[in-house]
Parts: sequence; C-alpha cells; structure tokens
Amino acid sequence: MTENFDLGPAVADATNVLLVAPGVGDTADRLCCDVLTADEPPEHVVGVTISDGPEEKASRWRELLGPAPSLSMLGLDGVTRSAAVQQAPTADDTTVEYLDSSEPIRELGERIATKIHRETDTAVCFDSITDLQECMGRETAFEFLHVLGSRVRAGGATGYYYIDRTVHDEETMTLYSTLFDAAIEVGSDAGTAGGN
Repeated sequence: MTENFDLGPAVADATNVLLVAPGVGDTADRLCCDVLTADEPPEHVVGVTISDGPEEKASRWRELLGPAPSLSMLGLDGVTRSAAVQQAPTADDTTVEYLDSSEPIRELGERIATKIHRETDTAVCFDSITDLQECMGRETAFEFLHVLGSRVRAGGATGYYYIDRTVHDEETMTLYSTLFDAAIEVGSDAGTAGGN
C-alpha cells in the first residue's frame, strides 16, 4: 500500500483517528505503519491485535517501522492460559503480551492504559474494530472503544483504529465514526483524510 500521507491539520491534531480501508492482506498493518511514519514517528507504539498472533504481528510491524520506535504488542489469545497475562520473550525494543480471551474485555483496556505514559510520545494502533465487533458484538465494542479513546486522550497519546469498511453497513460505520476526531480512508473510491 505505502501511501504518502499529507495528514493535514484536521488529522495531525486529532487524538483518536479512524483508519478506514478494505481488509485485504496486511492492509491494517501497512496503513497504521504508514500513518505513524507520515510525520514525526512516535517514541513508543502500542499495537493491539484481536485476531492475529501478537508475535507475528510484532515481527511484521518491526519490519515496516524499522528499529525505532519501541513497540509493545498486546493480543487476545484464544487459548485459555493459567495466567491472565503472559509475556513472550523478544529481541530488540519490542515486548509482546498475551491476554487470556476469557478475561473481561476491560482487562485489555487496562493493559493498553498501562503502556501509555505522558512523558513518552505514544501512539496506539488498534487492529481491528471489525475483529472486536465479531468477538464481542457491536454494543460492547462501541462501549469499549469509547472508554479506550478517553484513556488515550487522558494519557496524551494518539490512537489509530482500523476498520474494514467492506464488512459493515452504513449505520454501523456512522455509529463508530462518532467516537473519533478524524478519519483517514484509503482504497477504491476513497478520499484520504477528513475530520468529524
């Protein structure tokens, strides 16, 4: 994909940004990494994955982002584990954590919040709203994202949230869009950026 984004003031100043694209291949990974590197890259990236393995995703993102910034990858693990949170060993400046999918979804929000520090320029990349809705249902996903957006804002971070527009109807897309300060839409017949 690799777009040359001119984020513009509406998106560059936004705290929570919706990334809209058709879900083909590694679209979410490339889109999030492209947006992160379009301007001054953050010092730290918190990646969140719902359906992909966090170790594999961390490896892909490290390839796309290069040696910096530091990377914390959190993933819901479909296999019940004895501990709610397990950390996988990694090389370089990358950490990977698994959260047991039997834990309440708020645990994921709390773990993301612990990775955000006001003194560090941090971006949160959430992949994806589509997967979250599939796992939790639309109402729970909406409530979770509302709380997460508030935590991202309170922590002085920036959040990017991917959604596969080919899966959701217009009503659902409109509902989710109310949670975000701005949107970036790419793919066929899509413009690039706009605020809400």
